[in-house]
Amino acid sequence: MDPIRAAAPTPPVSTSPVTPIRPVAELVRSEAPASRALDPAVSVEVKPEAAEAKPREPERRAYTRDADTQSLVFRVTDPQTGDVVMQIPDEVILKARAYAREAAPPPGERVAKTA
Repeated sequence: MDPIRAAAPTPPVSTSPVTPIRPVAELVRSEAPASRALDPAVSVEVKPEAAEAKPREPERRAYTRDADTQSLVFRVTDPQTGDVVMQIPDEVILKARAYAREAAPPPGERVAKTA
């Protein structure tokens, strides 16, 4: 086995000052006045009409049974328009289940397999 050796010393570091390519601090000082105040990050405008507005009716949530697949569906609907906001399972999944049910043979029926 080789004996343990001391680690190599760190390379010498220059002590001379580093001069930037262009003086950044002078450029910033000359472009913007020092007394300029910052704009607010967020502004909120409150109108009296908004305070008097009628509160929104909550969304309607219901469980229904899909006629084609006979599976349970959870729907969230908008009470004003009647549009479906969210549905679990999705409409595509329900259509795929209905297609698979129609394509599959009835239970108990034998299917002849030929090569």
